[in-house]
Amino acid sequence: MAKFKYVAIDSKGKTLPGEIVANDAKQARQKIRHKGLTPLQIKSVSGGGLEKDKKKSKKISSSKKKAFNEKKRGVRGKGEKIGLEFLKRLLELHSSGMPVADAVKLLNQRLSDPGQKEIAGVLWKELAEGKTLSRAMRNLPEYFSESSSFVIEAGEATGNVSPILKKIISHLEEKREIKSKVLGSMAYPVFVGLVAFGVVLFFLFFLLPQIEEMLASLGGELNLMARVLINGSNWVLAVGPFVLIGLLIASGTIIQWSKTEKGGMTFDQTMLKLPLFGNIIYLSEMFQLASLLSTLIWSGIGLTENLRLCEKTIRNRYIRARFRSARALVNEGKSLPEALRKFKLMPLMQLDILEVGERTGNLGNSMEDSSHSFREQLTKKIKTMTTLVSGGALGFAFSLVALVAISIVSSIFQVSKSISY
Repeated sequence: MAKFKYVAIDSKGKTLPGEIVANDAKQARQKIRHKGLTPLQIKSVSGGGLEKDKKKSKKISSSKKKAFNEKKRGVRGKGEKIGLEFLKRLLELHSSGMPVADAVKLLNQRLSDPGQKEIAGVLWKELAEGKTLSRAMRNLPEYFSESSSFVIEAGEATGNVSPILKKIISHLEEKREIKSKVLGSMAYPVFVGLVAFGVVLFFLFFLLPQIEEMLASLGGELNLMARVLINGSNWVLAVGPFVLIGLLIASGTIIQWSKTEKGGMTFDQTMLKLPLFGNIIYLSEMFQLASLLSTLIWSGIGLTENLRLCEKTIRNRYIRARFRSARALVNEGKSLPEALRKFKLMPLMQLDILEVGERTGNLGNSMEDSSHSFREQLTKKIKTMTTLVSGGALGFAFSLVALVAISIVSSIFQVSKSISY
């Protein structure tokens, strides 16, 4: 009898670690299933295995530390764009028949852009030590996302790096385009809101006190609306700092709680339930997942490995947990559409398309079609969100300015009527 460590999921999709005694891994898997759990990983507990795990953990820790040090050197906000431009140059050389290592070496010698030259230098150093391109890219997280390195890894396994690079570049450009649309559409309402807020502050703390003094000298007083505004501004100044401190403490508490396993799951699930914004988060995750899956399927990697790589790229922990449960069912022989349908990860229409693609052997095309569908839905939701935000910002700004202006003008008129000539 041997002892095995396992990681499994229950019927609710919750991950549960544990230990079990069995003759071999097959019997251990059967015992785990008898408990009503779906096994994800089973390892034999032995000295050699533990030593291997320690070495692996040490290696991962060293890699993370190195990645963190490299990240501090990067240029935040522009890193992804610089990485995308570098991949375009790499694709141009590799598509012409030049090996990846030689292409990186040449780019290191020819590139003039500081950011791209830094990327080429770090990658060439790693490649010269015998590492693969995907492993080298993981040491530059400020330039390349985790999903990109996983896709490159799949391309290296099949020898199809060039078409994979094309897919990655296309995917990154689509993501940047969507991000640009969101930022561009939000710029105007944010600007309007800031201007309105500044105008209101100017009226409340500069004009209104002067008008109040003027009216007092004329024997008049501000009307009820103006007094409410001034008293309200004074109340905000008195209570505002405490409210701000309370909000900061509450935000810090929520952030720390969301970093725990249970808190993070609940927080991400709550985010998905937010009106409009939750739908945008869901569609964004599905667009990235479908796009990455289609790319990996075209690369020639098996579906089981594709799902494993895709799971690591899902940011929302609630969706990731449900996807992990669906992946476990696929590992047991279920079809991908059937597994996704059980955990309600995609709309029924998209699942029907995937089912047809799986039956006809065109799962890659079906997944790509689903990716385009999610992208269209995401674009529409973003337009709706920006329209509502823009309208709300304009309405809020107009209301504040109009309220202040009406209170001042009405006070002046009230005093002017009382003055007799």
